[in-house]
Order: sequence, then structure tokens, then C-alpha cells
Amino acid sequence: MKKPIVAGLSLLIFLLAACNFPSQSPTIIPTVTVATLPAFTPAIASVSPTPDAVSSLIPEGQPASEWNGIPIMPGASAGEGDEESYVFTIKATPQQVQEYYQLELGKLGWQAFATDNGDSSLMLMFTNNASATLTISIIAKEGQVLVLLVK
Repeated sequence: MKKPIVAGLSLLIFLLAACNFPSQSPTIIPTVTVATLPAFTPAIASVSPTPDAVSSLIPEGQPASEWNGIPIMPGASAGEGDEESYVFTIKATPQQVQEYYQLELGKLGWQAFATDNGDSSLMLMFTNNASATLTISIIAKEGQVLVLLVK
């Protein structure tokens, strides 16, 4: 019974000896690849709202004078909201809404840190000393502007 095992081992040793193995093992030299990553720049993604999405946001109630300490632009025709967001409509241009909030929020200690201008929309982002953020989305639609405040 040992003869087949010894014969098999002998054949294996012969085959290994017959192969031309290098006398030294090859040296492996690792290479370092450095990938450069793009610099992080805070930006607001431009998203064009669909007509259905905008229509579903149009408020029906009476506008408030302020929401969570944020003034509602005088002249608002309708408005409604909850603890997280407030939406109102007004006959104004997106630029008039932007100018109003930059001035009024500046008086309250808010600083603008990002702005995004789209075709028919505008988005503003503000922060205050308490590190709170406020996003104002301004969407022009049929002669009026829809303004969404999110805190």
C-alpha cells in the first residue's frame, strides 16, 4: 500500500525538479497611486419643480404675519404651514422676495451663505448664531410667487 504513495510522491518530486523555477523569489515592489478628490464646495442642487409638485404646495389659508420668528412678506395672499415649514403666495418677483428676506433676516442676525438661481426659481440658505438654518425656495408661477420656508 505504501508503494503507490511513494511512487506518486517520487513522480511529483521529479516533475517539480524538472520545472525551471527561478533560484530567487521575485521581488514585489508596491506602487502607490494617489487619487485627487475634487474639493468640497457647498452648493445647492438645482432642481426644476414639476407643475404638479408646485400646484400641490399652493396654500389656501390666510397668511400669518410671521412663522417661527421669521417674518412673512407683507402682501402675501395666502399661507399655511406647520412646525417644519411654511408656504405662502405673493404677487412679486423672485428678486423682490430675495431682497426682502436678505434685508429682514439680516436685521434678525441671519447671514446668507448660499444662493441658487434657476430659470423660474430661486433658493436662498441662511444660518444664524445658534447654527440654525433656514431655506427659502422661491418659485415663480403665473404672475405670482410661491415661497416655501423650511427651518
